[in-house]
Amino acid sequence: MAKFRLSFTNRWLRLAFVLAVVALAFAGARLFALGLLYVCLAVWAFKRWREHKRGLAYVLAAALVVGVALYGFAAFEVWSMRAWRARHFGDAVLLAADGTYEGEGTGRRGPVKVAVTVKEQKVADFEVLEHYDTIPIASAAFDELRELLQGRADVDVDAVTGATMTSYGAVNAARDAVWKGVADAPRLSWISKITLWFASLKVQKVTIHSLAVLFIVVLLFDYTIQAALVEGTGQSLNCMDCQTCVGACPVKRVEGKLFPMEMVLRARLGDYDEVARLMEYCVGCAKCAAKCPAGISAPSVAAAVAQYLRKQKREEEAEFFEERV
Repeated sequence: MAKFRLSFTNRWLRLAFVLAVVALAFAGARLFALGLLYVCLAVWAFKRWREHKRGLAYVLAAALVVGVALYGFAAFEVWSMRAWRARHFGDAVLLAADGTYEGEGTGRRGPVKVAVTVKEQKVADFEVLEHYDTIPIASAAFDELRELLQGRADVDVDAVTGATMTSYGAVNAARDAVWKGVADAPRLSWISKITLWFASLKVQKVTIHSLAVLFIVVLLFDYTIQAALVEGTGQSLNCMDCQTCVGACPVKRVEGKLFPMEMVLRARLGDYDEVARLMEYCVGCAKCAAKCPAGISAPSVAAAVAQYLRKQKREEEAEFFEERV
């Protein structure tokens, strides 16, 4: 049986790893990121399937079935909990034991976390612990909500004019907090909590902007690290696009592309198929290495690519290019 190895020189696997990190880091976009992660793994599994290596495809199929089953179970528990709360709507404060409870809702720009103190079946205190909304507007709305809620036997108050979304987020957070003090209220099982933690999807402006910035950073990082991960091709990162190698090369131009600079830049991007194709035109004179101010040798880059192809079980191509260089 062939030994299975994970290698970050595989761009699909590297992208899958980055998406997994994103899924853990951004609570509002975990389901979206995990979906992309699954698609990447599915594409890779399909390629392996065509090579008659079907183990990964079976694992992904089983993971999908288990994931859907767990999500269905969690959704049923959420529905049951909401149905119970609906039957006791307005009674949360009356049923809650004395104490301070924290809850979370969704404001205009992100999550709102509050703390509600219940004493003798009334709201004794209301405090906003964390929010992402506009500070002047939100602060005024929260102060007004605190005055409205103190001394009430429920948390069902109207939104503050001029801060409707912010107010609804805080009120919903207060409801969530008070229900935690009701001993008879149904709770989510630990399985459902874990499932919903991974399957969260509350994409908001802050999350979208953060993901956009992260995507740009990932692209820059990915196109830099590719050459560094393949032994012998890291020298391509030093290329300054000065075209000195083009002037020294007896070939100079291949299919309208500057040579051998184009081959070196392709190695930097990890496009090894194109490097292998362009290498057919190299005469192996190494004049480019002698003239390059950064000391880059296009033939040695091609030789490193040939070794990489051999590791990838592409023996025929590797042997051909090793002979050329």
